[in-house]
Amino acid sequence: MLTHLAGPYVVGIDAGGTKTRCVVLTLGGALAGSGTGPGANPNSGGDTAGALTTALREALGDLDRTHILTGVFGIAGAGSAGRPAAVAAARQAWQAVGLRGSPAVVTDIAVAFAAGTSEPKGIVVFSGTGAGAAVINDGAIVQRADGYGWLVGDEGSAVWLGKEAVRAALAAYDGRGSPTLLTDSVPRALLGPTVVAQIDSERRRPRHPRALAMAGAPSPSPGSPALPQPASLSAGGGSPGGRATGTAVLAHGSAYPPSARCPAPGNGPPGHPESPGTPPNPRLAQAIIKEVYGRPPAALGRLGPVVAAAAAAGDPVARRITDEAAQWLLADVDAVRPALSDPCAPVVMHGSVLREGPVAEAVRSGLRARFAEAPRSAGDGAVGAAGMALRRLGHPLPG
Repeated sequence: MLTHLAGPYVVGIDAGGTKTRCVVLTLGGALAGSGTGPGANPNSGGDTAGALTTALREALGDLDRTHILTGVFGIAGAGSAGRPAAVAAARQAWQAVGLRGSPAVVTDIAVAFAAGTSEPKGIVVFSGTGAGAAVINDGAIVQRADGYGWLVGDEGSAVWLGKEAVRAALAAYDGRGSPTLLTDSVPRALLGPTVVAQIDSERRRPRHPRALAMAGAPSPSPGSPALPQPASLSAGGGSPGGRATGTAVLAHGSAYPPSARCPAPGNGPPGHPESPGTPPNPRLAQAIIKEVYGRPPAALGRLGPVVAAAAAAGDPVARRITDEAAQWLLADVDAVRPALSDPCAPVVMHGSVLREGPVAEAVRSGLRARFAEAPRSAGDGAVGAAGMALRRLGHPLPG
């Protein structure tokens, strides 16, 4: 082992809704090990203790456990409501890999701030699996806005973007919404191009004549004459030689004038499912529903880049979604800003949605207009957590 990596060490973990990252650093800030695990937020369907253990064991590898001094675990859902469970899961993972004592547990929000600055105080706005903003002071949340989970909050998160994308695609399929690129990109991202192509091909496949007959549709044989159409119908049946009235009378006796009859396919109003263009595919919509409800809510976050790509391509529906996401995130910042005592304190942007793309650009522009300095982009949250551990030992990360 290289001398500068011989220890002692500290551990940092950033446990989010979709992924858990762990690093082991020396007191000089050198990386001695790293590992990953699945999502750890129980509110998004994660196994917290299992995810922490997986990432921690991989990061430690063959390192001497007796040289681990301390650790900081930033865990999604570790706020006041979920703190007891998060602390218990962290201790369980710590002991499962042969470490003594227990790590410090903070929220992943505090770790997100530490990933962008070594300063103890400031604001972090975050958008990954979750979303919100908070004022941080030495690892503690002074005030926060949102970050309440996918069911009742997290507006502007990757999961929120994914949910809105699915809603927009389904609305376009059944005629409630505007045409959008998302009707193509959402099913491809969720189901894969092969499955989408198979569903489309099955839809175009002509039905068997017997199936048509069973459904009530006539299946004329080649060369047979077209079925005659009566000039008028009455409740008791058509009368031979009867005069056409221009009104269709149903069997129960009610009548509708010709102007009220259903339009022929292709003659509906603009935006209607029967309008010219690609009609809705019920099987595709149901396949999307099955996929969405068959996975943990956090899985919708993979549609975040899909929405960003459609918005960048000029799709107005996707652009509306990304604009709204940015507005939510900036509103979070405005809500917590009064709790910031130092107007020159750093502002950190953290999370996959805020790295690049239309949401990141809009939020960055909004933050520049609100604060004296440009916002800082966060790095690896696990390194931020390890940096917090080093500061608590009196060894802040260099730089």
